[in-house]
Amino acid sequence: MQKFLAVIVILALALGGVWLWSGGDPTRLTGSTPPAPTEAPAENPPPAQESANAAADAAADAAAIAADAAAEAAISAGQAAIGAAGSAADQAEAAAEAAIAAADRAADAAAEANATPEQAEAAAIAAGTAAREAASATREAGAAANEAVEIDAALTPQGFDAAKVRAMIDGADLSAERKAELTALLDGAILDPEALAQALEQIKAALP
Repeated sequence: MQKFLAVIVILALALGGVWLWSGGDPTRLTGSTPPAPTEAPAENPPPAQESANAAADAAADAAAIAADAAAEAAISAGQAAIGAAGSAADQAEAAAEAAIAAADRAADAAAEANATPEQAEAAAIAAGTAAREAASATREAGAAANEAVEIDAALTPQGFDAAKVRAMIDGADLSAERKAELTALLDGAILDPEALAQALEQIKAALP
């Protein structure tokens, strides 16, 4: 009986030592490591913030398109070398600047949505409005650029447009006598295609 009690005491002491060695962690006894704690899934940004970010991206794209249109208009105006094309290029440049400014406002609004979630909805609305303004300015820049290209083409034999050239003469800052001379030159070129190229060069040189 005493031997049996001694065995029980020894087993108890042994188990106690093992428990202390394992630090109270039974997994150390099996040689296995506890599973790593799972990370909480990343929270998705609120819908309003996503809308603001998307609007800012759209505004930036629109501004880039407007800038390209303004550059194209400037090239066409330089080739045409007349006031009408230069005016169209100026309009395209102004529209591009408006698009870029709107894109900046959209980006600022998106940043506010990121910084203050409680204002995300208002920021998304502001970004959307700015994006629409950028898109509108881009359309204006494109229209002005097209006008500059058409003016340039109308004064070439390949793209000659009598109505456009006549309108350029009528709208030019010239005396009535000078306008009459250029109109007569235009009418003569219409009747004599061989004289068209020279007549267009003279008209282009005369237009301010």
